[in-house]
Amino acid sequence: MKIRVIETNEARAEIVSERLQRAMVLNGSVLDDEILREAGIHQTDAFIAVTDDDKVNILSSMMAKQQGSPQAMSLISGLDISSLGDRLGLDAIIDPRTVTISSILKHVRRGRIRGVHPVLGGAGEIVEADVLETSPMIGNKLRDTELPEGVRLGAIVRKGKVIMPTGDTEIKANDRVVLFAMADKVQSLKDLFRVSLEYF
Repeated sequence: MKIRVIETNEARAEIVSERLQRAMVLNGSVLDDEILREAGIHQTDAFIAVTDDDKVNILSSMMAKQQGSPQAMSLISGLDISSLGDRLGLDAIIDPRTVTISSILKHVRRGRIRGVHPVLGGAGEIVEADVLETSPMIGNKLRDTELPEGVRLGAIVRKGKVIMPTGDTEIKANDRVVLFAMADKVQSLKDLFRVSLEYF
């Protein structure tokens, strides 16, 4: 996995470069189109903005998406983040009030993870994800689908409408699902929804 870091402070950029010798470290503004192009944003799997400025994180994520990054995540701590990601076209919002940066960065998001939120003191997690076309659940009624032990499907969002699932409900491609999983069962979602939750 190749990591590219953009740091505005020259001194910090040098320190990061020394500590992360396998990473490409660029000194400049993340709001600079040229810096984003130099970082090869269009070739990345994901863009993660975690500065201490919410507006910079949002704008840079939007710019990264415009330049071709397939996924963009933004740290937002001082704004009302309800539904903000969808309106701005962002793939995920990182809320430090409910989840730490380290726990978000544990996940390689080759799937479409929208959010991961620890509950019960970290004993469980609420996972919001998009269902890919390769999921084995598609086309099957929930009563005929065996969810892993410790995993519960709470809701489905389809074309902007929330569906409370029953035994007759069928999962469709591009549905967004909200699940509860015990912490030690999160990995079982990988095959079920074809969403990668592998650790770095």
